[in-house]
Amino acid sequence: MNRGLRAFSDHRAEPAPEIRHVAHGVLSLDLGGLERLALALARRGREHGHRVSMICIDRPGRLADDARALGAEVHSLDMAGNRSEATARAAELFARLRPDVLHTHQIGALWHLGRAARRQGAMAVVHTEHSDHAALASGLRNQLKSRLWWHRAGRLPDRFCCVSEDIARSVRRWRTVPGEKVCVVDNGVDTALYADRAPREPLRASLGFANDQRVIGTVGRLNEVKRQDLLLRAFARIVPEYPQARLLLVGDGPEREALQDLTRSLGLADRIVFAGYQPRTEHYLAAMDVFALSSRHEGLPLALLEAWASGLPVVSSAVGGIPQVVRHGHNGLLFDSGDEAGLAATLARLLDDPAAAAGLATAGRGTVEASHSLERTAERYDAHYRAALAQR
Repeated sequence: MNRGLRAFSDHRAEPAPEIRHVAHGVLSLDLGGLERLALALARRGREHGHRVSMICIDRPGRLADDARALGAEVHSLDMAGNRSEATARAAELFARLRPDVLHTHQIGALWHLGRAARRQGAMAVVHTEHSDHAALASGLRNQLKSRLWWHRAGRLPDRFCCVSEDIARSVRRWRTVPGEKVCVVDNGVDTALYADRAPREPLRASLGFANDQRVIGTVGRLNEVKRQDLLLRAFARIVPEYPQARLLLVGDGPEREALQDLTRSLGLADRIVFAGYQPRTEHYLAAMDVFALSSRHEGLPLALLEAWASGLPVVSSAVGGIPQVVRHGHNGLLFDSGDEAGLAATLARLLDDPAAAAGLATAGRGTVEASHSLERTAERYDAHYRAALAQR
């Protein structure tokens, strides 16, 4: 039996509680992995007849219209810049909506919405932790603050789910979160969505890529944690030997201007395309030949699973939960975090051997289909929802 559900086995003799209304709590619905997962779970909930609400603490965000299009209600507390009244406003909202389950994503959402939910005694609270905040924090003082944050917020949910085992180990350490609440629920993607690839040639032409060029690409927010600067420098190393290679970055964020400046300083402005924010990233994966992830920290990134689902070979830094799913040489290639030369050599290896790249891509798609489908992830969360409801 799944470890996260074992604690509730005594409660399952009663009929499973009915779930009518699930509310997903986020800071905003801006484009990112956790927001896309929340939206995917919301879509699955609607398909199963649930009423679904998206509760945004700061602002609705770019994906709010997508949420409405699938039939979810979007509510924003509009607390960007000052969250002092967020809990009180959320409590008023919950009194009107009365969801059966609150599913929060990110610790800030848990803190504000979880406290409000506890005022509505019968509501089950399930949380998903997408990052190891203690590992991300720089310096002992900030690490201790992150652990204290987990300690305080970790008392609020009935289940504290982590997207990878390394995050679960971190939150269990020093009893930061009560161990009986902690479980691992791997991220999942809709494999059918990513198998339906957009026509390759017109898309590549629209981006300025010729058919004979080999395109290395990445998808993600342009911020320091993702280390796209490392990818740019590694790409610069291989250009002399692979003049037909091109680089595609899909996403936007605070580092965009600095990354474009670095592109110009490396003399690569004619070889690198910044596609910016794209609501349908699966279409842009179809333009790529190799997917690269250069982050210095990750949980289990959706972008990696999406690349596999799209049939791409994956090169990734060996950080967070990634080595638990990427078996080096079998379904992907790993390099040490921050190793510019190692990333360059790994990219060159795939450009040199298209047959090996195709084999990695096939194995990667098999990994997603076997262990990381959205249906599997949604079923596991549904089981946690019902167990938490039964407990309450």
